[in-house]
Parts: sequence; C-alpha cells; structure tokens
Amino acid sequence: MDLLAAWMPWIKFVHLAALLSWCASLLALPSLLALCPVTEGKVSRRRLRAATRFVYIALASPAAVLAVVSGTALIHLMNVYAPWFFAKLTLVAAMALFHAGCGKLILVLREQPRIWPPGLLLATAAIPLALILGVLWLVLAQPALPLSLPRLR
Repeated sequence: MDLLAAWMPWIKFVHLAALLSWCASLLALPSLLALCPVTEGKVSRRRLRAATRFVYIALASPAAVLAVVSGTALIHLMNVYAPWFFAKLTLVAAMALFHAGCGKLILVLREQPRIWPPGLLLATAAIPLALILGVLWLVLAQPALPLSLPRLR
C-alpha cells in the first residue's frame, strides 16, 4: 500500500489536469456547435467540422477517460465514500452524458447544420457550466448530506 500512496500525488495531478482539459472542452464545444448554422462556404464548414471533431475526439474524449480512470483510482486510495461524494459522482455522470450528447450533436449538425438556431446551441454551454460548478462546490464544501431521503407521509 505504501507504493500506491507514493503515487497518489501523481494520480491527483493527472486527475486535475485531465479534469481541467475535459471541462474546458465541454465549455468550448457548444460554442463550436453554435457556429455550424451560421458558417458559410464549403471550405469554412469543413474547417469548422474538423476543429469540432478535433476538440471532441483528440481533446475531450481522452481527457474524460483519464479523469474517470484517475478519479476511480483516487476513490480507492483515499477511501472516500461520503454522501457528498456520491452526489459528485452523479454530476460527473451527467457531464459524461453531456459529452455523449455533444458527440451526437456533431453528427446531426454535419447532416443538417441549420436544424437548431445558434443561440439555442450556445445556450447549451450553461449545462456543463452548472455541472462543473456543482462538482467544484461539492468537492470544496464537502457538505453533510443525508444518507437517505426523508419519507413522505
């Protein structure tokens, strides 16, 4: 166990770096997707599509995998099983769903670039922002959440 404890600072570093990259990508993707309906010209659309796919495939997806794998390792190393932590994992799962949704949007907007207005696509940036702020609050505050929901009469 001492060997794993010696690696913990490095695992934390990888986790934070991957998390920052993943969060930045999740915030950038709605902006790139919002450009799809307003981009004119075949070359410009191709460049935008390439940039969007690059952010999704080369930056966001590997960062998400690294964040989840290193975070899972930290769970076991630090033995964190508090109720606030399960709330955090729920928000991280929602971030993963948003990530998958962006991937679907990339495919849909390739075929039908003007299916949704740019403002609506840009407004989706509020989703990862709220999730990221929620995760940050839970990690920093570590609130005393109840173990179970109260029964309704």
